[in-house]
Amino acid sequence: MRRSVAFLFALVAFGSAYASQTRWFVLDTPRALAGATGHGVVIFPDGSLRPLAPLTSVATFDEPLGLALAVAPDGTAFVGTGHPARIYRVREGKKELVGEAKADQITALLLAPDGTLWASTAAPALLLRSTGGKGPLEEAARFQDGSLWDLAWFRGGLVVAAGNPGRLMRLTAKGLELAAPIPDRHARCLAPSGEVLLVGTSGKGLVMRWTGDSPPGVVYDSSFTEIAALAVAPGGVTYAAALTGEPSLSKPPAKEDGDATVTVSVTESPSTTPQTTKGPATSEIVRILPQGAATMVHRFTKQIADTLAWGNSGLIVGTGLEGELWQLVDGAAAMLDTVDAAQVVRVAAGGDWVLTQTPTKLLHRSGKIHGTFASPPLDAGQPAQWGDSTLVGELAPSGGCTLRFRSGATATPDETWSAWSAPIACPGGQVTSPPARYLQWQVELEPAAGTPSPRVGRVEVAYRQINLPPDIKDLTIHDPGEVFLKGPPPSDRIVEVQHPDLSGIFTTLDDDAKEAQDRLGKKYYRIGYQTVSWKAEDPNGDPLRFNVEIQKAGSPAWWKVRENLETTSLALDTQALADGMYRFRLTATDAPANPVEPGTAQALSSWFVVDNTPPTVTVVRKGNVWLVTVDDSLSPIARVEWNRDADTWHALTPDDGLLDRKHETFRIPAQAGTHVVAVRAVDEHHNRAIAAVEEQP
Repeated sequence: MRRSVAFLFALVAFGSAYASQTRWFVLDTPRALAGATGHGVVIFPDGSLRPLAPLTSVATFDEPLGLALAVAPDGTAFVGTGHPARIYRVREGKKELVGEAKADQITALLLAPDGTLWASTAAPALLLRSTGGKGPLEEAARFQDGSLWDLAWFRGGLVVAAGNPGRLMRLTAKGLELAAPIPDRHARCLAPSGEVLLVGTSGKGLVMRWTGDSPPGVVYDSSFTEIAALAVAPGGVTYAAALTGEPSLSKPPAKEDGDATVTVSVTESPSTTPQTTKGPATSEIVRILPQGAATMVHRFTKQIADTLAWGNSGLIVGTGLEGELWQLVDGAAAMLDTVDAAQVVRVAAGGDWVLTQTPTKLLHRSGKIHGTFASPPLDAGQPAQWGDSTLVGELAPSGGCTLRFRSGATATPDETWSAWSAPIACPGGQVTSPPARYLQWQVELEPAAGTPSPRVGRVEVAYRQINLPPDIKDLTIHDPGEVFLKGPPPSDRIVEVQHPDLSGIFTTLDDDAKEAQDRLGKKYYRIGYQTVSWKAEDPNGDPLRFNVEIQKAGSPAWWKVRENLETTSLALDTQALADGMYRFRLTATDAPANPVEPGTAQALSSWFVVDNTPPTVTVVRKGNVWLVTVDDSLSPIARVEWNRDADTWHALTPDDGLLDRKHETFRIPAQAGTHVVAVRAVDEHHNRAIAAVEEQP
């Protein structure tokens, strides 16, 4: 069977944002490992990696249920089963029966400070003990109804979690006595933390705190229905496994122990919490601070978290539906192992001992230490050349650590990727994989017998993007007279032209503005100006500079307008040009970041009209009407107005009903008496002409 380990990986790149500069992939935190794969490794809270011995089976059991596990400091393990309820002692690979209880199942085992082995049962509720764990089993207390679910050594004595109803029992000279009622159906699990005892319940899903004297108080009210396990971390932080739903445990396909495959994932914001016990089961891990504040740190979508333990590498989580062993470190959920069983029921000794069921097996980490760990595909953003690699960590003098690499153009490695390079000894060297957008490294850790296990602190890989030319996405010719300013001009909507500036024959507006590519500024109008704007991007993220040239139709020559612009628009004073058809040529370059081999791109604008000549207006009397003719050599007529005796201007409608041509005719009714009739015409380039005639009787 292949095991999978899920780690959280976040890519961190340092260095300049320019393609000409060297950047680094740096992996040195748990959050820098999302999508990583491998086997036989563990991630520590500081982000370092260390190879593990594989989980191997040391004992199997015929009973269908394995529910309880306790491990003595000398490595002796005790296993409690169900159907029937038996306790086994496992030492150096040998299994022996300690005793059998007249109950349905052994629910919990506890080794007291004096070496006494305590056991609890369900159906009926029995409290059993065995001196030294070698037998025989003695009955210390019995209940006629209800069940005992967990045991804890607290304030110098034995405390038992019981239900239904939920209650805490304390062992005294008179037997088990009620210590405190619990406001739920079952007191499900216990975890001593200094001077308080934490209690997880089933039914309402509460985490409670009990000092041993006053009544228990609620620390956390879960929206899930059961707190299945508790674990106390250094500093008094408590982790709780909350679950809800109806798990359906069935034996998974056969798999081999000890061949773990790592896959790292980041904890995301949870979806809506299930509100009832109906439907598929799900679970989550909650962190509870000593002050009582609780935060969800990971939501399992399929796995059922049934057991927790705190180890050197962080929180260890055993799950069901398919037996899996996870760890949670700094927001990273890492699946350490999967096992050939439906459920991981108990974890002890920081994850070194694991009890499963369906089938019921006891596993222990032992054997040759060997692990491999591959990064997720590292995205350089664009095709890149690879530099040196460096592995930082505690390496054994005899070696036992190598690095190799492969590269490709797809986000997921496939057959198009290069083959793995030849391994190089740690701490690293030149990456020889072909240039590509994506890179993946793999470290293999296999210490020699009798030498310390290597520990990888971080892996750094240098790269430089291959410089790609800019991409001009748009080149726009705006309507005549439109200009765009970051701030308003002194006048309101019309900016009058006074004279060209001394930077050349072309007068520009706001030439030094550094505006965003998708924001030109506020629109104003300035007669005689033509604005061109553009959108351009650099695939490498390099800063761009722009040159603008102009060409007249029929001429092969290009005239420079501006060079080395940082803006993305230019307003041109076209009054310095002869009338005619023109177009712009834009050149984009990333030379500031790539002075040796800059990338360039060019684009041509559409043709546009330069028209500085006003239209011609002719007004002729034809009987009872004035016949008005307006002509323009280059631009359509935009507006024609008239007035009589300097009264209000009135818009004129052309004879054909549509103002859309360079030649238009209009009619104005004549009026008796002596008057002055004036006609004003404006073309699309805001050139205007006025003609006035005297109206006689």
